[in-house]
Amino acid sequence: MGVSLSITAFPVLARILAELKLLTTDVGRMAMSAAAVNDVAAWILLALAIALSGSNSSPLVSLWVLLCGVGFVIFVIVVIKPLLALMAKRSPEGEPVKEIYICITLTLVLGCSFITDTIGIHALFGAFVAGIVVPKDGPFAAVLTEKIEDLVMSLLLPLYFVSSGLKTNVATISGALSWGLLILVIFTACFGKVVGTFTVALICKVPFREAVTLGFLMNTKGLVELIVLNIGKDRK
Repeated sequence: MGVSLSITAFPVLARILAELKLLTTDVGRMAMSAAAVNDVAAWILLALAIALSGSNSSPLVSLWVLLCGVGFVIFVIVVIKPLLALMAKRSPEGEPVKEIYICITLTLVLGCSFITDTIGIHALFGAFVAGIVVPKDGPFAAVLTEKIEDLVMSLLLPLYFVSSGLKTNVATISGALSWGLLILVIFTACFGKVVGTFTVALICKVPFREAVTLGFLMNTKGLVELIVLNIGKDRK
């Protein structure tokens, strides 16, 4: 829960900044950079938490899962990243990206998901790491996103929300104690994120008004938090 509530929803933040025309301002660039680093750190912490919370009580098993996770990341950086960079290099501007490159990339993503799931972390972590190392320069990443966006947004994402809704039982929140705990968790999460960001921004000599704005921007929530909560629920 701590990891999920500490994440800043990067896509939601980008949309808010774009609509408010703050994307190219200093506050917007600072918020986007901080959110990107925040998301990467949160996924690393999530992988660590999953590795340490395995059903096996032996600490050696958790250590093995953690070491395998580190080895997987190194493997992706050393082997898969150069391969993706080679395919991106062979897809220059103005020329269509070959379908075989798209198929290979998606196969690599599925393979990374399978590896991390087999290790005992989670399939999403493998896909996330694979997505990070995809070269963002040139048309390769844009074409890849365009190819899968319609399927994901029109079919897979709604089904995921349906699945999350089926797992949620709001009726269990009954009584003053339950509602009080719910309000306390929400308040603590928002207060900690806003005040923490605001305080660090002031220490870094960011103007007061921009520090307040940055604090509220970093408190945006979205799909990533729901994914993390579902992972935690499944691992419980």
